[in-house]
Amino acid sequence: MASQQTTLILLPGLDGTGLVFEPLLEHLPSTIDPVIVRYPGDTPMSFQEHIDFARMRLPEDKPFVLLAESFSGPIGLQLLADPPENLVGVIFVATFERYPKPFLLDLARLLPQGMLLRLFATSLLCRLFCLGSADRGAVALFQKALASVKVSALSQRLKILAELPPPPETSFSGPCLYLQASHDRLVPERAATRLQRHLSQMQLERIPGPHIILLARPEEGARAICNFINSLSEQPCTS
Repeated sequence: MASQQTTLILLPGLDGTGLVFEPLLEHLPSTIDPVIVRYPGDTPMSFQEHIDFARMRLPEDKPFVLLAESFSGPIGLQLLADPPENLVGVIFVATFERYPKPFLLDLARLLPQGMLLRLFATSLLCRLFCLGSADRGAVALFQKALASVKVSALSQRLKILAELPPPPETSFSGPCLYLQASHDRLVPERAATRLQRHLSQMQLERIPGPHIILLARPEEGARAICNFINSLSEQPCTS
């Protein structure tokens, strides 16, 4: 990997579009080749179908780093049960093995899904739970991502979170990083500790900010990702 680009496969959060990664990509150096996996937004998919969809998009002919954000954390864990030989590192971002606040999901399932998602997309609730004091552009981008996905697909993903199976045993022993948002109102600190039970080699780094940390703080997120990839290649990695 010394003088080559590093492929970074990004698995998105609940919206599945990957749009919220766009500001992050602007801060990544040319030595990182980002590839966003975009889950279909017009068709509800099961948990296993999400896993299969992601696995089919992993490169087979070159080393790569996997990044799994929020909703995709459990999908990433499933991939690590049978990891590709060319997977050289994993980054988990504000995620979990099983959703740590089931009462929020129970509450969500009591409301009509269309109403819930319209409420969640309002600037007030968007900032309260997801983006904090991020700029207006970040809020608008997140709202655009939600609006581009059918309610049925988002509803199915909420159901997936509520019914996640126990995480599998992982056979991956390579480097892992967990990026934790310091003011996350959806995923508590203990979620990282629980993940470490499956990945004892996982390092933790906190970034000041809200749940969707890579959108709210893209420069800091890019720096942490770059430093992690730098530690794999032992080459300078500057943005």
